[in-house]
Amino acid sequence: MGGDDYIRAFYHRTSNIFNIKKVILPPIQTDILREDWTKKYLDKVFFTTSLLSAENYAKKACKKYGGDPVVYLVKPVGQYFNRIDSEYIADKAVVIGQV
Repeated sequence: MGGDDYIRAFYHRTSNIFNIKKVILPPIQTDILREDWTKKYLDKVFFTTSLLSAENYAKKACKKYGGDPVVYLVKPVGQYFNRIDSEYIADKAVVIGQV
């Protein structure tokens, strides 16, 4: 479970074709399944602490949907959970920058 005990960088990876501005919402709210290889958590947004992982997932999204890879620096909204390794999920995330 996440907390504010220390500062941690979180990255969300995607294609610029989705034109994300400020808030990243889960597929269940947008009807856009940007990562159709991950269907288990349709009510969650994925992000990672690994910039390399984010860059790789962004390239994968571009191969599937087109556009150019983009990696956002994000802040999870509410509680977030470590799913596996450096991968996390939350209800949504706020974009605070672009890498």
